[in-house]
Amino acid sequence: RPRILRSEEHDIVFHFAAEDYLMQKAQVTGPLMYLWRPGPVVTIGRHQNPWKECKLAELEADGVSLARRRSGGGCVFQDLGCSVFTFLAPSADFNIDRNLDIVLGALRRCGVDAEKKGRNDLTFEGRKISGSAFRHAPDRGVSLHHGTVLVDTDLQALQKYLTPDKRKLQAKGISSVGARVMNLRESFAELCHARLCEAFVAEFREVEGAQGVEVESLDEGSDIASAPEFRAMRAELQSSEWRLGRTPDFSHQLETRIDGVGVLDVRLEVVGGKIQEAVVFSDALFPDVIDEVMVALQGSDYGRHGIRKSLEPLRDRFTQDGPRLLLDSLTDWLASNVDD
Repeated sequence: RPRILRSEEHDIVFHFAAEDYLMQKAQVTGPLMYLWRPGPVVTIGRHQNPWKECKLAELEADGVSLARRRSGGGCVFQDLGCSVFTFLAPSADFNIDRNLDIVLGALRRCGVDAEKKGRNDLTFEGRKISGSAFRHAPDRGVSLHHGTVLVDTDLQALQKYLTPDKRKLQAKGISSVGARVMNLRESFAELCHARLCEAFVAEFREVEGAQGVEVESLDEGSDIASAPEFRAMRAELQSSEWRLGRTPDFSHQLETRIDGVGVLDVRLEVVGGKIQEAVVFSDALFPDVIDEVMVALQGSDYGRHGIRKSLEPLRDRFTQDGPRLLLDSLTDWLASNVDD
């Protein structure tokens, strides 16, 4: 049956751990919506390089947290003016467009006539107000979609803390990271997180036939938060090893941006004609593909034939349009940019 969760906790790692727990340990048998918002934090996608994406010294000086998501996508600044929605569902019933329709419906209830733009954004009068990222747990048969709604966030912080990839800005024809986003409060002075949450709940109940479903409160005192598995997930997400990762020196580095796919930064350690280690930094939306590519490349022969041979078997694993496009694009680009 449908479930609705809401939390007033401000630690983003609490929410990421809650998402992990719901994905990995809870029985998700129907649509679930979780509403929350974090204190000031910069979050990076699962395969991004924090030293390249943001100004770590500025974050530390201002007491702003750095967190790494398990989902893909790019680097974002969030604070209490940034409302967050999380949808979970059995993978067989999971539908991103349906989720976004709930978001659009909730916004309409607040008087906001937004529209979908590209693969995962929502815009109002041409400016971005919402972005999304996704995760799938094939072993559990559960999928997750989370995203932001900019209500009254500190847009100056975007410029202060983030260092966006110049190719991405050039490709979108904009001069700064702040130029293409807006707060809904600019046009809707009465809008706030509480009102938006009420609209989300009403829309979710209507779309999912969940009229009688109560809103469950999730906080530090909840059963979920005291579960050993939740605490272990939270500890891992808080660790510097997970947040910062490692960015070793590599013998080969290749970078590109592919339209509709994302930025790719591949580092290869090649010894004796073999790829000893491969690290891929990316803001692509399908992190599972990146994970599998890094594993497949390890131990393979360096060169276009070796790379194609090691990545070709992954095509059987990733058959959906988005993941397959990422895999094929990465394979073709990598193979065409290394020498045999």
